[in-house]
Amino acid sequence: MARRALDAVPTNTMFAVAALDRGAPLWTDRDVDPGAFHVVHPYGMSFVWGPAVDEAFPLVVAHLTGRSTGEEWLQAEPRWDGLGWDDALRVGAATEADAAGRTATTTRHVRVNFAFDVEAFAARRATLAPPAGWVARRATADDFAWPGSVVPSGFWPDAASFLAHGGGVVLERDGVVGAMAFASYRSGERLEIGIETAESWRRRGLAVAVAAAMVEVAVDAGLTPVWSCREENVGSYRLACSLGFVPTTRTPYYRVSASDPRD
Repeated sequence: MARRALDAVPTNTMFAVAALDRGAPLWTDRDVDPGAFHVVHPYGMSFVWGPAVDEAFPLVVAHLTGRSTGEEWLQAEPRWDGLGWDDALRVGAATEADAAGRTATTTRHVRVNFAFDVEAFAARRATLAPPAGWVARRATADDFAWPGSVVPSGFWPDAASFLAHGGGVVLERDGVVGAMAFASYRSGERLEIGIETAESWRRRGLAVAVAAAMVEVAVDAGLTPVWSCREENVGSYRLACSLGFVPTTRTPYYRVSASDPRD
């Protein structure tokens, strides 16, 4: 039931699908005929959906604000945007401490979903070549453990799964990997792209070149590239537009950070 309801959501929920596929714990408002669901992907993104989130709203809010320590980026099914999430989650203020002394602070952001324009990409592809000296190649199992914040190991359980579901492309020079674009999620014929540039090689044109190479890999395989990001992430937003992605929807995106006084 949870998966059927998730598949009916009109926005990008690939991270939630991936979380369910990986066996992440699924919260429901009740055991029989649930009306609300919540799942957290290991990377930290979470989603609330279901046929009766409005009826279950107090239970949903209590669940979201009463958990243990950590941070997550929360989205809800768009049809429930009008339930008053800002007030319920006390955006900008810490919740009252629970019996264990834990509190949660929530800030509001915007998540932008993009649609891919293959003709726009094709028209720009020739201008998106790697900088001099850098060579694009397909990622291998050895690249799975490449360090960074947006890297394959944050999205896939192992190198075999990563390579089987789309893999990635790296930019390399003299044996050094400077940037990687990869399949962060895969659902049917749709492939969402993640990207990371090594800190010492940022702002040198590597990100757009490696992302373009990964988009080309996806298109050549008959897949539809998918891109989403926080609106405040200006670099990612501009990069998407330069690759031919077009902004389509903007939805609330909450950063929920829970703290424990013992930390």
